[in-house]
Amino acid sequence: MSLAPTVARNGVAGSTGRGVITFMAECFWPGVTAQKVADAGERLRHASQAIASDGSLARYLGSILVPSDEIALCLFEAASIDVATEVNRRALTPSERILEIVRLDALLPSGHDLSNHSPKELR
Repeated sequence: MSLAPTVARNGVAGSTGRGVITFMAECFWPGVTAQKVADAGERLRHASQAIASDGSLARYLGSILVPSDEIALCLFEAASIDVATEVNRRALTPSERILEIVRLDALLPSGHDLSNHSPKELR
């Protein structure tokens, strides 16, 4: 099952309205390297594909490495926090927590006021 990028009409990344939510696995990872994050990303991609083949929506989006803080942020879409947690568990990612996030991509129109919106309203 293929998922389209999750950018709403208002330019805010998040849910497409198809029951997909963007999540971030926050990994405080002593000794982390770009190669370790790349390897974890490959495991997350495979875990997402396996879960998607089982009928749940899941897709790995990529990661961010903050080497000076030994932190990796792994981004993915899933149908629920339970599915996101299962993707992370199957991938053996050393995460401290998994958070629902709202990505504000470059597609956001200038002058768009987000100050009075909750994450769920932005989808």
